[in-house]
Amino acid sequence: MSKAITYLLSPPSVVLYRKCGRHLVMVTLTILIAILIVCGNRGTRDNVKYTVDISESNGLQNCQITFSGELPPPAAVDKIVRDVIEDAARKDPSKDILATAFLGNEVLDDNQYSGELVYKAAEKKILTFNEYRGVKTSTSSTSSYFVEIEEDHTYEGITPPKKWLDLTIVFPKTPSREVAYGAILTEIQKVINRRLDVNAFVSVGDKNVKTSWHQMRDSDGAYVFAEYESATKSVTRKGKLLKKLS
Repeated sequence: MSKAITYLLSPPSVVLYRKCGRHLVMVTLTILIAILIVCGNRGTRDNVKYTVDISESNGLQNCQITFSGELPPPAAVDKIVRDVIEDAARKDPSKDILATAFLGNEVLDDNQYSGELVYKAAEKKILTFNEYRGVKTSTSSTSSYFVEIEEDHTYEGITPPKKWLDLTIVFPKTPSREVAYGAILTEIQKVINRRLDVNAFVSVGDKNVKTSWHQMRDSDGAYVFAEYESATKSVTRKGKLLKKLS
């Protein structure tokens, strides 16, 4: 299971493809009026070429930053995305704004930038997409690895509503397969009292730089991951039982 996220704009609807529990789900937000392109600027910064297109619908501004040529480092992309959304908010602070970055026609992934930003007009604040959705994040560490836990939930309008945990274990160097799965079982055990399903992943990178986190591959070429089902207390990978917890 990959944690990759894809975001697409597809007039006359906004289509979101996002991880929802164990599945990638499609959420379509119907736009009631035609999208109007109100801005199409080209920018160059330190030889980085990009365009900014702002479309508006129902009081929401969709700000698309499209890079061409060689993509700059994640920190530079993040700076450009923030500068663009700040500029858009200064020009019209009355509307919510969603800023997303692309390379050509492809949305940037979690290793290429820190993700979408949202300007929330009611609060006059710029938030990450998870902050905007109300995803709760907590972290902890052991002597061997770092742990991030996100309490996620279904999108508004999806029934029945559901909550679950996304648990990412980050090692500074690639561990053995046995150590990786041992950490998964240990960390799932710590959260079973929350009575939620859990998606557990292992990544390698700098715990302080999230764009450096790369998911670890298993011997079969797929990712090192496991799923915990609260109802059965079972930890599985690709349908195979790893352990029953108590």
